[in-house]
Amino acid sequence: MKLKYPVNYIAITTYFKKGVHNGIDLGWSSAYGGSEQAIYAPADGIVTAVRKDYNQTDATGSSYGNYVKIKHANGLSTLCAHLKYGSVSVNVGDTITEGTQIGIMGRTGRANGNHLHYEVFLNDTKVNPEDYTYVYPTQIVSSNPTATEGLLYYTKEETPPTPPETVDELKRQIQFLEDKISLQTKEIEILKQELSEKENFIFEYNVEETALYEIELYKGEMLYIKEN
Repeated sequence: MKLKYPVNYIAITTYFKKGVHNGIDLGWSSAYGGSEQAIYAPADGIVTAVRKDYNQTDATGSSYGNYVKIKHANGLSTLCAHLKYGSVSVNVGDTITEGTQIGIMGRTGRANGNHLHYEVFLNDTKVNPEDYTYVYPTQIVSSNPTATEGLLYYTKEETPPTPPETVDELKRQIQFLEDKISLQTKEIEILKQELSEKENFIFEYNVEETALYEIELYKGEMLYIKEN
């Protein structure tokens, strides 16, 4: 599964460092959505945890503030934190699809400014989100190289080509078609022969010269009188 970054403007302000910062922080740009840009579900899934009533910014502690956690396929889960108070639009148990808006970027909980704290879990273990999340073609990436280190870019998976048929299989198909053509040719010749016989059919009937007969002809038939 390829997760999609939950913001449409991507700039990493703090990178993953296991045991120290178990996620990445994503910033914002005034030119692309501003400090309150929409936050979207990174993939299809089920909402497993939500907090939406946190209405303050903390100077200390480790609070996520308002957040949404989603369980996806293949043992993956994601968490989006520090969401703006009053912006969380989903509830525990909701089934959502990739791209569904779940909130707005904010600074609730322990946050020095508006940003999104984004975590990825693999079988409940926090892993580097950059290893599982991809930039999609419709998203915009910061021009600052220090904010884009390690980004993966989504490319559409090509359908593998169908393996060529074996030589024996091709020979078999050719022989089948040749046999079919031969049979049809014979059927055509038989039909032509029947048509010729019907077109040239002559019925002879001898009668006395002075006899009087009434003969009924069918459509397409002709009567020839031959003198002896």
